[in-house]
Amino acid sequence: MEHNRENIEPGIQTYQDDEISLKELIEKGKALFIYFMGYKWVIVAAGLLGGGLGFGYAHFTKEVLYESKLTFTVEGANSGGSGAMLGLASQFGLNVGGSGSSGLFVGENLYALLKSNKIIQGCLLRPIDEIPQGNLLNYYLNMTQKESLKNGSLSYLPLELERKSYTRSQDSLIAVVTEGIKSNIKVSNENKNLTISQLSVISTDEYFCWKMTNFLIEEASKLYLDLKVGKMNRSVELLQQRVDSVQRMLNGSMLSAAVELDRTLGLVSQAPKVNSAKMQMNAQMLSILYGELTKNLEMTKYSITQQEPIIEIIDPSVRPLTKTEIERVKFGIIGGFVLVSITLSWLFLRKFIRGE
Repeated sequence: MEHNRENIEPGIQTYQDDEISLKELIEKGKALFIYFMGYKWVIVAAGLLGGGLGFGYAHFTKEVLYESKLTFTVEGANSGGSGAMLGLASQFGLNVGGSGSSGLFVGENLYALLKSNKIIQGCLLRPIDEIPQGNLLNYYLNMTQKESLKNGSLSYLPLELERKSYTRSQDSLIAVVTEGIKSNIKVSNENKNLTISQLSVISTDEYFCWKMTNFLIEEASKLYLDLKVGKMNRSVELLQQRVDSVQRMLNGSMLSAAVELDRTLGLVSQAPKVNSAKMQMNAQMLSILYGELTKNLEMTKYSITQQEPIIEIIDPSVRPLTKTEIERVKFGIIGGFVLVSITLSWLFLRKFIRGE
């Protein structure tokens, strides 16, 4: 029986067409592979040349980066009995701290705080005796703006100048520096079930990177103490004023009671002794009040000494720091891939034009 292509069922015919097309595609792919293999040394040379160019570009144009890492956990301040003691002071209408400020130092709030302008600028302007520039801000300028410093278009910020006295241009300068540093600060918590977080700073200068990492933690801890202990210090001042005031009143009342007692001695009538009794009672009440205020004052002072930094460092940043040189390898791979791709495209186009 004769079988013509027209007599084949449509489904079977489509399958055979696809099979033929796939075989043709495979044959063409093999032929193209064999063709490329004929130029394998050209392709290898292109890969090596591209890799070398990419690596060289990264080596001469990309600076070596240092990364400083520090792990920490957040703990509450010591309140083991201070809460009960400070509660006594509240009886006199005094606010002696509490935990209101600690919410700023929890989770994402703390991460944002470590990258805030206040903390970063506090680190930059912190005095450092061990470097000639005097602080990290001037050190950063020396690190990144040497030419501008040499030709006089830029100058160091005076160390003795207070932050509130900065000019518009100086404010603008520190703002630009802050933004540049902020992008190289990372705070993360890889395991959400743990309270351990990691702070890392990347910079082209090892000293700056290491110092900035440590300063960030110290400035955050200092801010915590300023917020919490600051309230207590204000309460201490109020308590001290009340203690002094009551003491003056007590001294005056005791003196008046003694004078009145001398005046009533030897009198038969009891009526004149009423004033003396009142003065003595007033002196006793003032004495009790004075004792309570003094006790609360000492308790508040004690509580201030018990405050601890809320950030506890687990693994500090230590030198020498890790160098980040992966950029060179990455650029080398990219350069090799690009040049090999260009070479293959050129060989394919050459084959197509020649009809080989």
